[in-house]
Amino acid sequence: MAALNWSSDGKEMFDKIMAIVPEAMQEAVKPMLFGFIEKRAAGKTVTAEIVSAMVQNDLPEPQRSGIMQALGMKKPEEHAAAEPAASPPPFTPQWQGKSERMFEQMLQEVPEALRAVFRGKLMEILRQKCKGGAVIENYVTEIVQEIVPEPFKSKILKKFSEIGEVDISVIDSIIERFGTSQENLTYILHETQESIGYLPPEALRAISNKTGIFLSTVYNVATFYKAFRLEPPGEHHVKVCNGTACHLKDRDGIVREIEQMVTSASSKKVSHEKTLCLGCCDCAPAVMIDGEISTGVDARKKIKQLLA
Repeated sequence: MAALNWSSDGKEMFDKIMAIVPEAMQEAVKPMLFGFIEKRAAGKTVTAEIVSAMVQNDLPEPQRSGIMQALGMKKPEEHAAAEPAASPPPFTPQWQGKSERMFEQMLQEVPEALRAVFRGKLMEILRQKCKGGAVIENYVTEIVQEIVPEPFKSKILKKFSEIGEVDISVIDSIIERFGTSQENLTYILHETQESIGYLPPEALRAISNKTGIFLSTVYNVATFYKAFRLEPPGEHHVKVCNGTACHLKDRDGIVREIEQMVTSASSKKVSHEKTLCLGCCDCAPAVMIDGEISTGVDARKKIKQLLA
């Protein structure tokens, strides 16, 4: 690419444009803009007029409108005295599934100064895709695939994979506390489960994305240890002690009976897990129901009441 000869006003306007572009995108965007300008300048000095023409004619939407507004540039049709065209009716999207959260996540990657313009332009693209119907998740994904440049495209699509039915924002602070080393993965998983209640797929993907640990590794650790749950806990949660003292004192098979009761119950009603020791050997066989310790006989009675 040939070196460009800039006028002072042309360089000033170009620098303003680059200041609008997010820092993570500047290295990728700058060569593209240079290419547009070089073609328009055709060997001449690059003036503010040439840079302005590049913005108005060569940039795609919604980037064009966002940069023009940030620079205070008017569209060519705004200079004309023609009768203004009738505005389309307001678009009130009918969001389905996770589409609204995906749309808002996409906008979070846009610089705040450009966000209002991008929202309007992206809403108009959604209107065209919906054709009067509901906004489905695929439409939002298509917008990202079609108009968002790298590296933001990949970043946004990763963020989409983390959107689920639970709030996983707590993972950021957990990783900040433990770091991204694979050695601390079990601590991260334990803290995440403690905060959310279990380890949903979106949480595992988020941990992988934020730490750089392969998703297969995160999944293998989460499924290897019985302490981790991949399904949401039930309305009531039962922990059955499987320690030596509880095993020896359970001569009547109460623990096995309790396990059969909770296993046959709906997982939404009652969930359960085995633990090596609850630290209550004096009341063995010990069972924890919703955080409270009960002896085997009392636990059986309480669980029957919960399932009634």
